[in-house]
Amino acid sequence: MAEEKNSTQEQIEEKKKEALKRYEKLINKLKDERKELADELDRDYREARRYVRSHPEEGVLFSLLGGIAIGYLLGKFGKK
Repeated sequence: MAEEKNSTQEQIEEKKKEALKRYEKLINKLKDERKELADELDRDYREARRYVRSHPEEGVLFSLLGGIAIGYLLGKFGKK
């Protein structure tokens, strides 16, 4: 009876260790993905800043057109 209890506890402990290993592996994988995404976002941000600095007139034009479009839509839907 005591041997069965010890055997069951050993199996439970072994399953816990396996689950912890899988969990740690998943956590490490997610950390790596997070780091890759952060690096990609940083590169895209720097590229966008460089583009806007080299073409400021286009940034102003897009902002102006976007503001006019949003104002028009708000005016249309605001009347209802």
